[in-house]
This record gives sequence, structure tokens and C-alpha cells, in this order.
Amino acid sequence: MVGSFLNNYFGFNKQQRNGLLVLALISFTLFLVRIIYPYFISPGNIVIQNLPLIERKLDSSFEHSAKNYSGKYNNNKNIVNRFVFDPNTVSFDQLLQLGFKEKLAKTFLKFREKGFVFKQKKDLQKVFGISDNFYAQLEPYVLIENKSAGEQKNTNNISSVSTPVKSKTKIMIELNSADSLMLLEINGVGPTFAKRILKYKSILGGYTNIEQLKEVYGFTDELYEKIRPFVSIDAANIKKIDLNKDDFKTINKHPYLSYELTKTICNWRKKTPITSANIKEIINDEPVYNKLMPYLVF
Repeated sequence: MVGSFLNNYFGFNKQQRNGLLVLALISFTLFLVRIIYPYFISPGNIVIQNLPLIERKLDSSFEHSAKNYSGKYNNNKNIVNRFVFDPNTVSFDQLLQLGFKEKLAKTFLKFREKGFVFKQKKDLQKVFGISDNFYAQLEPYVLIENKSAGEQKNTNNISSVSTPVKSKTKIMIELNSADSLMLLEINGVGPTFAKRILKYKSILGGYTNIEQLKEVYGFTDELYEKIRPFVSIDAANIKKIDLNKDDFKTINKHPYLSYELTKTICNWRKKTPITSANIKEIINDEPVYNKLMPYLVF
């Protein structure tokens, strides 16, 4: 029947039909073998040579990774955990949880010990070391408790009776080595001016004379005369500027060097080195020259 069908529709002769049949049987046999073969073959055991060496490498790699992870974890002991807090009552441990560094937390508490009271959120910025970015992170969590007038009055009465008001000691403070806590010991210097004095010192590279305090923002002649007897200057570690090597940005950062003067200096040094002999001619301003010379190195 199959032979008649193939002969009628494809014109195969008997020999061709037999060949086609054999080919079909071979294909069918191979298909069966492909399906059945995996059931009769079990995979052999895989042998890895020098296994102890590989294990040692793996163990070493694992131990190294574990140590790195452990070190990173231990170095990050202070996990930030923000919560609502009152800056007038917050503790040292709570400050660390809020993200304060240990040194900054101690400075914060010293401010309170000096008698400073936080009346509004922005008062946190008066603490030296709290940047604008860090304050922005803390601000939503600050809640300052406002005591009633009667309660505040009673508290003041109790405080005045039981605890004498601590007066600031009249000691000599060296400006270039002083921190904010030392500056607060000076009569007339509060948290705001302590922060400004330190900030201007950083911009200058250090104070070279006491009169530079008058250049601090908000400093009055009256305040200057009040604190002048209690401050001194050690200019040994002034941060200096190399006009021949430092880049434009570093030079222009100094408050005594204007943008135009910085351009003049950079253009001049392209032609010839700047020395102590020609710098006065380049600056061409006697007051600026006198103030700037202690900060220059050639």
C-alpha cells in the first residue's frame, strides 16, 4: 500500500522505495537511542587534582574577605539613628547616635556647660564644627522644649541660689592653636564669635598679628579692645603661599589677594620667577604688601 502510494504520487521505483524505508528505520532507531541512552549511563566521579592547594586558596580568600568586612563593620561603630531630640538635654551617647563625631559631641556638650541655652533650631549652627549640610540633616529632628514663664522663673531662682554663676577666667589664649572651647574662656567671646575667629584663621592660614581680629565679620573696636589683653599670636606655623608653584585657585583663595591681583601674579610668573625683590612692584599696594608678606614663600 505504501509502495503504491509512493509510486503514484512521487514516481519512486521499488529500489528507491526500499532505500527510503531503510533511511526511515535508521532515523527512528537513532531517535530512540537518543531518548533511552541517558537512562543507562551514570556520570562518573569528577576528580580535581591538587585539591588541598585549592582549598587553602579558597580558605585564605574567605578569611581575607571576612577580615575586610569585619574591619569595615568595626570602623563604623556609630550607626546613625535619627530621632527627635532637645539640644538642651541630649546626652553624649544620643549625640553619637544622631551622627555626631566624638570630638564634635564633646564640643557640643562643652557649649552647654558654659551656660549656652539653645532657644531655636538655628542656634545649633553656632557650635563650631556643625556644617550647614549636617545642620540640614538634624533640623527636622530638633524639638526645643519651651518652659512656661513661671517654671522658668522658679528654675532661675533655684539655679541662682544653689549654683553660682561661672565667670570666664582671664587667661592668655594663643589664637593659632586655640580651639572653640578655649576661645569661649575669653570674656566677650561667645559661640558665634568663636566660630568666626576660627573660620577666618582657616581662610588666612593663621593670624600674624592681633589686629587681624578686626577683620573678623562683626568684630567691633570695643570688643577688640576688651579681648586684646587676653590673646597672643604665635606665627611659627602660618600656612604660606608659593606664588611660583601654587595654582590660581589656591592663590586667589587668600582674602588679601583679589581676583585681578591673582591674574597679574599668574601672568607675571609665566615670564619670570616671582621673588622677594619684585613682589612689591607686582602688588603695587603698600598696605596689601605689608599684610601679605608674612604669608608668602618664594
